[in-house]
Amino acid sequence: MRMSNFAGKTVGLMVAGGFDEATFVAVQKAMLTVGAKLKIISRDVGLTNAWNGTGWGMSYPVDSTLSTTLAVDYDALIVPHGSRHIEKLSNEVHAKRILRAFLREEMPVMIIGDAIAILDIVDVARPEFGEDEAAVRVENLVVTKDVSFSDGLELLNSVMLNGQDESRAA
Repeated sequence: MRMSNFAGKTVGLMVAGGFDEATFVAVQKAMLTVGAKLKIISRDVGLTNAWNGTGWGMSYPVDSTLSTTLAVDYDALIVPHGSRHIEKLSNEVHAKRILRAFLREEMPVMIIGDAIAILDIVDVARPEFGEDEAAVRVENLVVTKDVSFSDGLELLNSVMLNGQDESRAA
């Protein structure tokens, strides 16, 4: 499947210090390959740090802080794998506000791996996976079972196709 629905779109990547670096880099490569503009949204100011297996990884520049981010400025939101950063985001009121806005406005959202725990802060039930499913879609929400998220990207691409001509508010 061609991922052409991402071309020229602005995709927010919501993180806090401790996100999984391998997943982050894979998402970054995938978005650059399809011509999307990837923007890092974080509670951290300036730089945010990844977790690389057993220790801290690289630092990445933050494009927008959670406190100043509006969903309307993005076409989709991705929350990568990493229990350390999800624990931090779960205690962040602005992460809750942003995620709720995306879901309320039926904007495309992809949750990768253990980041599924972020759904608890907005009282959204975790979707059920079939035995052979690597990713599931519930309306405009795509959730992947683990960090291999190529199936999730294909589902997110189809979500973006469905909402291309709709106006968004938030």
